[in-house]
Amino acid sequence: MSLAASFGERWARDNLVRKTSPDELSVLNLFPLTCDGDEEEAATRARKYYNARGPGGLTELWHKRHPDDEDILSSCQDVFIVPLRARSAGGRRLTFVKLPATTALCRPLAARALLARWLMILDIRLREDPTPGEEVVVIDVCDLQPTHIKNHFKGSYWKDFIGCMRTTYPIRFSEVHIINTDRLKVVSLLMLHIGLYPWRRKIIHMHQNTHKLNNIMGADYFPPEGLPYEYGGRAGAMKDLNDEWTKKLLLNSKWLQKEERKFYQTELKSDSRRRHRNSLKNLLSNSSYDISRSQSCRSLDTNIDESAYGAYRLLKLDNTFHV
Repeated sequence: MSLAASFGERWARDNLVRKTSPDELSVLNLFPLTCDGDEEEAATRARKYYNARGPGGLTELWHKRHPDDEDILSSCQDVFIVPLRARSAGGRRLTFVKLPATTALCRPLAARALLARWLMILDIRLREDPTPGEEVVVIDVCDLQPTHIKNHFKGSYWKDFIGCMRTTYPIRFSEVHIINTDRLKVVSLLMLHIGLYPWRRKIIHMHQNTHKLNNIMGADYFPPEGLPYEYGGRAGAMKDLNDEWTKKLLLNSKWLQKEERKFYQTELKSDSRRRHRNSLKNLLSNSSYDISRSQSCRSLDTNIDESAYGAYRLLKLDNTFHV
């Protein structure tokens, strides 16, 4: 392996049994950038990523993903998920989530279908643009009713998804903005706070009323050409943009299933760092030391007074004072 090999090539050599494709290496090379250059953290995150997509991982969200399933197609009409093509002036990506969509029925939203579909969209987007960049999410809850999120946050779906984006996925959500919360009933707002609690302290930002997106983005700026009509832009209506992504999901159905099988059948080598720690632990547990204090003191100086006080150095104090 060349000294100039990329992180992805070195990690694949140390952890994967099979060969990697160029697209896979491009994704692996994102981990150090996501981890701010810390390659040890990046190696741990990459290994979690492969474990999550393998047997025993996030089976409910990453396995058996078929875009043409009835629950996935129903989710496309219940919740709009629209990643924008254009980036901000600071190079950040932006995804709009309309929860619920204007076409949604007055019924509970399916958490598993929503989050599995969101991961499929993230995978397709990563395939199309495997370049670094922070991810900003804006969730519009202006039409949210208690009926929509009844039992929505039960189970581990949201907890698993949030944990995946925090510690596992090749890119990380830097900010999540919940907008138009002033229209929520108290019950809906409380349930939303409880459901998104694992994110809340660090990256969740609540906004009572937002008509223009750039008012909440701080120093960053998103050009109006890339924003939906509903948020002061000229890129198109949210429904039309969501329909485009629904078509894209269906067109990439075979690729998504192929990726699912590839990761499920991927075998990882045992972690070399864990092997080293276990070897060191065994070495220390098998070693024994029986050094008395007398012996340790003797090793410091041979001029030790062997008196009744024991084998310790005797200290003699001089009572002469100098003023």
